Parts: sequence; C-alpha cells; structure tokens
Amino acid sequence: YVMVDMSFFNYNVTNRIVDQYVGMNSFSPMSIGSQTMRGFDLMVAGTSIHGFSPYASIEYLHATQDSDVWDPNGTGSMIHSKGTQAIMAPRVMANFGLTYTYKGFFANGAVHYTGPQSVSIANDQRIPGYVTDTLSLGYHFKPVAFLKSPTFKLNFTNLTGSIVRTGAMGAIYKGSDVGRDGWGNSFMVEPRFTMVGSVSTSF
Repeated sequence: YVMVDMSFFNYNVTNRIVDQYVGMNSFSPMSIGSQTMRGFDLMVAGTSIHGFSPYASIEYLHATQDSDVWDPNGTGSMIHSKGTQAIMAPRVMANFGLTYTYKGFFANGAVHYTGPQSVSIANDQRIPGYVTDTLSLGYHFKPVAFLKSPTFKLNFTNLTGSIVRTGAMGAIYKGSDVGRDGWGNSFMVEPRFTMVGSVSTSF
C-alpha cells in the first residue's frame, strides 16, 4: 500500500569550481575551495485509493564551506566563508503530489518548496525560500482507426501567478561587489501563470 525510499549521503568536494556570471550570457569559472555535504532523501508514495495516488518527498542538505576564499576584488584579503552555508545549496527541498485517474481522465497536481539559499561566497546575498506549483489535466480517448492512444492534455504552471526568484545566474564573491569592480548577481524569475495544451497519440 505504501512505498518508502530513504537514502543518506555524505561527501566532500575539494577545489569546487562554479561559474561567475559576468553579463551578456558570459561566465567566468572560479574556485571556491572545499565543501562538505551531508543529508538524506526521503520519498513516500501510496497506491491508488479510489483513483487518488499521493506522493511526497523531502531532502535535507547540510552543505558547508570548509575553507576561506581569496577575494580578487578586495585588497589582498580573504573572504571568511569557512563554516558558512555553501552557495546554491538550500537546506530543505520538499515536494507533494497527487495523481487522479478515472477511466480515460487523468490529473496531476504538485507543489514544490525550496528553502533559502546563499548566492554569494561571503554568504551576504541570499534567495528566500519559495513555492512553485503545477497542474496537469487530460483525457485518454479510445483508439480511433490508426490512432492507438489519442490524448489531450493541459499543463498549468504557477497557478497563483507569484513572482519569485528561483535561482541565480551564477556565483559572486560578495554582495557588496555590486557597483564596484566586481559584478552583481542576476536572478532567474518564475514565469507568470502559464497554460500549454497538447494533443498526442501513438500509431
């Protein structure tokens, strides 16, 4: 009736290379030293009950910077990043989904949560946690002539139309680099409410 999957992980990375966004779709690789990452993944899924099948998952990630990093925009100084949260590594990510099927009709809804994350090595520029959602509705028609599985489907994203930052274009050394010799960060934003329809079949 219920399927549970759980895994634990622990690993170290030395000389991690990330991309610094320098504008005009250009990137510059840089080393941010060593990191330790440990945590767990948990997934729970249920079998169909009156057509409904639930699904949930969560990941906890404790990723820390193990070394200070040289600041090329400073005056021969080091960024005191040791012990801080690793960049672009949210502590918590969670998903919940529900699928419904009845004869040819099917639907699937999902909600995804991403926790706050750092986007600068100095840990002074961050993205707050955010929630995204999707919904799919469709119908599988019976075979017609040479059309074996005609299907109509509608996909909806960002049902609430919220405007949230979902990621950074790249890493930066410090948030205070904005407007100085360095480059400030640029962010990806969740598109507003979107609906896409599709018709497909196999032959």
